Amino acid sequence: MEKLNHVLLVAGTHGNELSGIYLQKLIKERLYSASRTTFTTSCAIGNPEAVQNNSRYLDSDLNRAFSALNQSQDSTGHEQQLAKEWITKHAHKKHQLVIDLHNTTSNMGATLILLATDPFYTKMGAYIKQRMPEANILFEDQKTWQEQPYLCTAGDFGIIIEVGSQAHGSLKFETLELMKKMLSYVLDYVEKQNLNEIEKMSSYEAYFYTEDVRVPLSEDGLRVATVHPMICGRDFEVVKPGEPLLATLFGYDIFWEKDHDIYPHFINESSYCTSHIAMALAEKKIIQSQ
Repeated sequence: MEKLNHVLLVAGTHGNELSGIYLQKLIKERLYSASRTTFTTSCAIGNPEAVQNNSRYLDSDLNRAFSALNQSQDSTGHEQQLAKEWITKHAHKKHQLVIDLHNTTSNMGATLILLATDPFYTKMGAYIKQRMPEANILFEDQKTWQEQPYLCTAGDFGIIIEVGSQAHGSLKFETLELMKKMLSYVLDYVEKQNLNEIEKMSSYEAYFYTEDVRVPLSEDGLRVATVHPMICGRDFEVVKPGEPLLATLFGYDIFWEKDHDIYPHFINESSYCTSHIAMALAEKKIIQSQ
């Protein structure tokens, strides 16, 4: 692939996720270096009004507004208009990597979310995993790039860094440090990729998103189950066939019924409460060395 000549660091795509916003502050005050020799780096706030309001969004989720289908629809909502403006301002730039910085209330540690499985991304996952063994590499590649709704896919190259757990509207030292650490390795990877200095990568374990688990509701629209206490707070830990996912209020459990292991993540993410998503599921696979 051609060399990337610019990295755009985006924070505040969700206005109440503060880790990325404060990482940008550190960059501005020269307390963290995002500079490398082969590309320039700049910062942008995704949804300034939501940041000022300390809310995830004003009308709708900005990080679900960037698919080609969404962009083809007429809408007067704040985030829909903001997405169109963002594309006009940023997405036309070639040879640019967009890194969208997020934090989650789920106990996901440092998670690198990759939305395609071409060699640029699989090698990035290997590079990060070799240097940061505690990192989780999560692929969400079941949609084409044009169908992906995320801000970072508005251009040609993009990734998401997700750190947790951290309450929305708050800031934790540990999660900010995790974000700094993972971002540094990503920037180093881009630099080495530009210099053709990427050595052969070792095989590594990665997670591949498969589906969401929604909580069943009663006729009054209220939940009749919770995340099972056996897995609550245990993101990316294995759940085997026949083990519980949800505990109902009626005293019985809802189990994982398929015949293979799965790995819950985004467990009890608070921003998913309105859609009654209890967790996402992933399968673990080995990415072979290249």
